[in-house]
Amino acid sequence: MRKKLLVAAIILPFISSAQWAPAVVISPGADTASLNENMASCLAASGDTLHAVWCDHRTTGSSIYYTHSLDTGINWSPAISITDTNGHATFPAIAVSGSAVHVAWMDLISGQRASFYRRSLDGGNTWGPIMCLDSVSAFWPGLAASGSLVVMSINKQPIVGNTEVYFRRSVDSGTTWDSLQLISNANGRSEDPAIAALGSHVHLSWNDNRSGIMQIYYRYSSDAGLTWNPETPLTNAVSPSTCYTSMVCLNGTFADVPYGYNAGNFDVWLRQSADSGAVFSNAQQLTNASTGELYPFMTRDGMQLHVVYIQAGTGVNYLYSGDGGITWDPAFLIGAGGQPFIAYTGCVLHVIWINSRAVYYRRHPTGNGNCLPSGISIPGFSSSPETISVYPNPAINQLRVQTEGLRTVSIDVYDVMGKRILCSTLHGENKIALDISAFQPGVYFVNIRDAENNLVTKKIVKL
Repeated sequence: MRKKLLVAAIILPFISSAQWAPAVVISPGADTASLNENMASCLAASGDTLHAVWCDHRTTGSSIYYTHSLDTGINWSPAISITDTNGHATFPAIAVSGSAVHVAWMDLISGQRASFYRRSLDGGNTWGPIMCLDSVSAFWPGLAASGSLVVMSINKQPIVGNTEVYFRRSVDSGTTWDSLQLISNANGRSEDPAIAALGSHVHLSWNDNRSGIMQIYYRYSSDAGLTWNPETPLTNAVSPSTCYTSMVCLNGTFADVPYGYNAGNFDVWLRQSADSGAVFSNAQQLTNASTGELYPFMTRDGMQLHVVYIQAGTGVNYLYSGDGGITWDPAFLIGAGGQPFIAYTGCVLHVIWINSRAVYYRRHPTGNGNCLPSGISIPGFSSSPETISVYPNPAINQLRVQTEGLRTVSIDVYDVMGKRILCSTLHGENKIALDISAFQPGVYFVNIRDAENNLVTKKIVKL
């Protein structure tokens, strides 16, 4: 293992495979549990809370089950069914924004596939009514949320042999929904659309064979889905090669699209954009095993990149880069099984996947480097434990720093390259507001230092 990125005089710790906790089952009693493909996540995080969904056949039908953990994956709530247990619900997707939990899935209406949605506004404790957002779907929907914006990708078949990608949005946390928009527009198969949202930016990627060869296509909107840039191919496979199974990962101004590329057998490749999808770097190959690797899912925190994928005949593998994808650590085997999803809460990494007809979970308590959840108690920071809060996170124009008990601290803000771009002092008060409206969107580190030179670092995202 190599040293990781040096930021604000703090060395990020090694991500040791020995620190992965043992795998546990979070779907006790499940029968033939299944997740989604990598285009739609079954795991979401908000603060210290994790939310997970899966399809389960423990009753006469198939139903979508839900569970959450309030303590970064240490304990999980009993799973509950949020759809008809005698129905045919499959391929769930989950998205979270604060305490609002959004779930989409595919079910049948008189034998016809349809796209459904349900939400909880209190962190998964109670659930609103089920809504059908498309009654004639070809395949399963994708889902994303950012603030009160909730977006869904829907796959339809206007004519036989021609599937297209559609988009639908809600700007009031799922209360009402706008009409369908056509996103792809070509003959052939445009399918498995992955969707992601951050602020007013919405991104879509999908599998598309309009050229006669399956490629990854991409489209984004900077105004919450009102207008869209042109359809853009991200891959250039030449027959008999094909590309398949993409997803979109957003963090600050970074947009990453991992996917499978088949030139004899599948490998995981990655394309990256540092300007919210306007320009993408050259494709980077991440794996090269003879058995084949597919269905990558990725999460990003600044320069830290975490990727999970399936390796045929082996199971779920994990890849880490601490320098934004320039170099990568060797793959680590998470466990036997199928489609994985990964998320982080502060320092903790979380992975779920399917194995032996159940949903398995593993956590790495320091896998996301040196970071502190907002509002964490810091023993030893002064004469007694203090609470340091930096909020909102993500922030747009203003950032607030609040302390309890400390009346004198210095505050320095650094960018991801370690350059100090703002400094201030909190003296005689316990809170201060910082103007960050001129900051470029991205990840920043806030150093808070007391009179005894003790240091706490918080990580924030500027939208």
